[in-house]
Amino acid sequence: MPPAKKPASRPRSTPKRPTAKRQAAIKRLNKSLDAAQDALASLGKDASKDLGTGGRDLYKNLQRFIKDARRDSGKLSKALERDIEQLQKRLGRGPKAKTSSRRTARKKPARRSTAKRSASRR
Repeated sequence: MPPAKKPASRPRSTPKRPTAKRQAAIKRLNKSLDAAQDALASLGKDASKDLGTGGRDLYKNLQRFIKDARRDSGKLSKALERDIEQLQKRLGRGPKAKTSSRRTARKKPARRSTAKRSASRR
């Protein structure tokens, strides 16, 4: 009987920089929000006269929502960068850093005072 064949190993492809993907995604999000903001601004110029009070309120709410989303996406990108940096620092330390931070102190045996011993003997 011929020897069993080993399964062909597939090369593992890991992303070169996972942060690059995140940064690209955030850039796409910001670009989309900018486009939505521009489209809403041009729509507002044309349709603001034709809208009633309910439509104007909805228009203002949508403007506020896009503005807040744009601001929050900036905060999100900064928070992600900070978290990634902290994780990289933790991973860069390795297990040696954890053991070196511990301190082992020897405890000296507690001494009994002579006053107690002499009192108990009496």
